[in-house]
Amino acid sequence: MASVHKYKTISLIRPSESWSFSNLTQKDTNYLTHCYHRYPAKFIPQLARKLILENSKENEIICDPFYGSGSAILESILHNRIGYGTDINPIAYLITMAKTTPINSLKLQKEIESINYNLKHTDYDHDDYPPEKLSNWFDISTYNTLKNILIEIKKIKPQYVMFFFLCAFSHILKSSSYWNNGSVKPHKIKDKFLNKTNEPISRFFSHVKKMELRNQQFNLILPEKIKNNIDHYRQVQLGDIKNITSNNQCSLIVTSPPYVVSYEYRDIHSLSLNFLQDFFSNIPNHENFIGSSRRKTTPHKIFSDTASSIIEDLLVQDKNLSKTVSSYFLDMQDFFIKSNQLLKTNGRLAVVIGDTTLRGVSILNTQVFTEILTNLGFTKNQLIKRDIPFKSLPFTRDPETGRFVSSKSSSCIKSYSHEYIMIYCKN
Repeated sequence: MASVHKYKTISLIRPSESWSFSNLTQKDTNYLTHCYHRYPAKFIPQLARKLILENSKENEIICDPFYGSGSAILESILHNRIGYGTDINPIAYLITMAKTTPINSLKLQKEIESINYNLKHTDYDHDDYPPEKLSNWFDISTYNTLKNILIEIKKIKPQYVMFFFLCAFSHILKSSSYWNNGSVKPHKIKDKFLNKTNEPISRFFSHVKKMELRNQQFNLILPEKIKNNIDHYRQVQLGDIKNITSNNQCSLIVTSPPYVVSYEYRDIHSLSLNFLQDFFSNIPNHENFIGSSRRKTTPHKIFSDTASSIIEDLLVQDKNLSKTVSSYFLDMQDFFIKSNQLLKTNGRLAVVIGDTTLRGVSILNTQVFTEILTNLGFTKNQLIKRDIPFKSLPFTRDPETGRFVSSKSSSCIKSYSHEYIMIYCKN
């Protein structure tokens, strides 16, 4: 059994105040275009920035193989680096492209006025029922109003400007639906709009105007050489990490990878994925997402004794959960092997990850990753513990079932009150 006392050297590390950013507010972490779209479990831009500035130089390639909402990509280009990466989630690609693309202010204003005019003066000849996957979340009127907005967005050219508006559209879907605004996971509130009007058009333009202001600020602060050559400095792909290239070219990999069974990313972005399916040729299934309970990975050797012990302990409690965690560790090991291929000699890998508990078994991700990286020939540079003042992560679990529960439950335990920043060097 994997005993926690064997790893006191990790658990007893004191949190670093300079890495916790406890003085920041939510507003502070949503500066510039970081506010474009909500995204669960994203690390704050100040953390990405500090890692980038302390572990790389200007004009070097910074890679985030799980870029999510694009925080590390944006911070890279803001600080004269090349932001490079991939993500399997089409919504992550949409958000990252939108928030890292400076748009001419006059062009943007013209498109906003055009959409607004058309929505007010067009007689849209349809009154469709929502398709099955959306019928649980939208009434007929709201669905058709949203469809009208999407019709106008589809007319916009070029694509990068259309992405700006698609990002805004995706952002308002949750608040325009019966989805509980306070829940990351799909949770319906039937009387959400009782005694109040659901106005998706007003909501859309309110967020677009906020994005418009941030785009202006982004244009002012982004260096001209990057603004004029954005596709060189911002290189992001939509796809599996296995297909990412740039061998031995990256100076730093900085990422916050998926957390095991914290989310079904396919589900939490289901509204956007279903509404915007015409814009993406390949919508991934649950099993494509690392950390998903439905993912299956071909078994192979894990270079960590701790991982093997954890898997054995879970096997006694829950066979399926044991397989899920085993798959997760193998996927992360493959990621570290890929990282070794991507990094230059002496390049650094910075991983932000937390430990948790499932079915009463300690999931010591930090220790497992330490063993895997050491066995792969990486050298530890720093191991930093940071408190998490705020982060969109399920916070508490039931100790018996392992399920996420309300923090008001008397028996609940904290899932991620802190996390670790693991900085390793490729030899």
